[in-house]
Amino acid sequence: METLTDIDTNPEPWETSPFERRYFGATELEVREAEDGEPAGITGYAAVFDKWSEDLGWFKEKIAPGAFKKTIEDGDIRALINHDPNLIIGRTKNGTLRLSEDDKGLLYDDDLPDTSYARDLQVSIKRKDITQNSFGFQTLQDAWSEDGSRRTLIEVKLFDISPVTFPAYKQTKVKLRLQEIGIDYDALGIALIRSARGKIMDSDIELISSTIRTLSEYIPDTAGPPAVVIDDEDPEHPAPEPEPDLASTLIRARIAELQLRKHLTRRI
Repeated sequence: METLTDIDTNPEPWETSPFERRYFGATELEVREAEDGEPAGITGYAAVFDKWSEDLGWFKEKIAPGAFKKTIEDGDIRALINHDPNLIIGRTKNGTLRLSEDDKGLLYDDDLPDTSYARDLQVSIKRKDITQNSFGFQTLQDAWSEDGSRRTLIEVKLFDISPVTFPAYKQTKVKLRLQEIGIDYDALGIALIRSARGKIMDSDIELISSTIRTLSEYIPDTAGPPAVVIDDEDPEHPAPEPEPDLASTLIRARIAELQLRKHLTRRI
C-alpha cells in the first residue's frame, strides 16, 4: 500500500497555489426535513479520503485524512449552490454550516435558509436531479509521486462546499485544445512539476522550450507584454478562475523557462 514516504512531499505551504475545485458523486447527499422548530437542511460528504480521482488532465489525486482539520477550525467557509456566491445556503461563522472529518471524509450538515432557491434545491436533491458535491480550496501542502502522475492533498485551505448539478473539469478542455496544436499536455505537466522541484531533465528543457515557441506563434506581433496584476487581498470567497487560454499558458511556460534557466546556470 502506498504511503506518503513513497512520494515527494512539499513541506512548505504553497501560498501562491491557485484556487481549485474537486467534485464527488454518489456521496450520500440527502435532505433533512424540518421538524420541531428546526429548519430543513442537507447533509452529505463534500470529499472522501484515500480514493483516487478520475484523470484530472495529467495526474490523479487523493485526499489524505486530516487535510481539512485546520481549515475547519480556523476558516469561515460557505455553502453555495453550484459554487455561485449569489446562492449562499450556509456559513460556518454563523453556525448554519457545520463541517467535520470522520473516517470516510469531509462531512457537512447545513441548515437551509427560507429562500426560493433553497427550496428548489431540496426538490432537486429529493428527485435525484442533484447527487454530487464539490469543494473549492487552495493547496497548502501536497505530495507528488516521483513521475508526477499522482498527487496527495495533505493540507488545504477550504473556501466553500457546494452541491452541484454536474462537474466540469476544465483541464480536459485545455488538454484537447493544446493537443490540436501539437503540444503534449500530459508530458508538459510532468516536465513543469520536475522543473518546479529542481529535478528537470534535458528532455523537459526541450519540451518546455518547444512549447514556448509554439505558443508564441499565437501572440500577435502588436501585442505588448502581458499585464501582471498583483492582488494582495485574501478574499473570503475568491471569484471563480477564468478558463485558462493559450496566452495564460504561455505566461506559465515563460515562468517555467526562468526557473530552468536558473537551474542550467547552477549546472554550468
